[in-house]
Amino acid sequence: MTGAAGAILIVIGLVLYFSGDSGSRTQAGQAGTGTSNGGTAAGSAGTALGTSGAAGSPHAVPASPTVVSGCVTGRTIAAGSSQQSVRVGADTRTYQLAVPATDAHTKALPLVLAFHAFGEDASALERYAHLAQIGNAEGYVVVAPQGANDRWNFVRRATIGPDDVAFVSAIINDLTARMCLDNRKVFATGFADGADMAVTAACALPGTFAAIVPVAFAVMPTSCPTPGSSLLAINGTSDPVTPLEGGGADRPAPFDGTQAQPMQARLDRYAGFMGCGPANTWTRDTTALRRLVFTACPAGRDVGLLAAVGGGHMWPDPDADPPKGATRSQFSATEVALAFFRGHPTPTPATQAPATQAPATQAPGSTGASSSATEASRQ
Repeated sequence: MTGAAGAILIVIGLVLYFSGDSGSRTQAGQAGTGTSNGGTAAGSAGTALGTSGAAGSPHAVPASPTVVSGCVTGRTIAAGSSQQSVRVGADTRTYQLAVPATDAHTKALPLVLAFHAFGEDASALERYAHLAQIGNAEGYVVVAPQGANDRWNFVRRATIGPDDVAFVSAIINDLTARMCLDNRKVFATGFADGADMAVTAACALPGTFAAIVPVAFAVMPTSCPTPGSSLLAINGTSDPVTPLEGGGADRPAPFDGTQAQPMQARLDRYAGFMGCGPANTWTRDTTALRRLVFTACPAGRDVGLLAAVGGGHMWPDPDADPPKGATRSQFSATEVALAFFRGHPTPTPATQAPATQAPATQAPGSTGASSSATEASRQ
């Protein structure tokens, strides 16, 4: 099934359903304020959708030859939220963990890593996206890693901070050993710099993530494995920080030389990494939503973009108060991300989720950028 006819269209159906019937949503929480957008999230992601990926029972294997899965040992982590720590080289890094309540018949659990924006802590994204709350209700383990100095080293430059790809790998290995995870259903999302970190991790750790949903991301690494993770980008058409067309000045140190690239160029390059065909022409599904998807992707994979018409630099949410952009979003990025994840398990059982990491690769500068004045607000 091609990207044009695959799960992206099913996700569009979810968007249209919710935009036409706001009463069908269960609001996930009260308004929360994030450093970047201060939105609130919508509630439940609705019923499970059909998939374009391979179906089948969960298949869990160790994350590395030296990690024995909790599916084998019977180790579990109790349901609930907690702060966890993991050693990464000489450093101790922390992350927020939310484990869903499960029954005796539950085996391997899906995992979502959610990366906060620049200047935020690990709890900030949850305040406006409610990924842990909604994801747990749907059976996902949700992890919110904490960036060193509240930022992510998505360009993999030593002057910015520690190697966050190694941190991501360590988290997955840590949880794989301590509970029963389905390594065919490991996903990532994030906002702004957190979205860039999700993309960087997916490219640097091939075979780890089945799908990623970056919201308002800016750059694409110079190389990715083939085939890689399914990708659905979300961006506002009126985003002044990560505009669809790119543009703007270099970001300040230590991110200097890193510019926001035009969205079409980023996705064209990623689709090429994936082995997809060319993009379809833009489709306008509603007055508030434009869509771009790529054709002839490898079986079970999809690459595409949902553009919120009039949306600003935001985590889209119809209940955000105030709306972030020229118009109020008509869909929830949280609902869309979880729907996309449901439709995209790894197409074939993985034999090994990598514990090693790819060599450091600097995300390239291109022809557009966040302005230096918006560095702190961008992320």
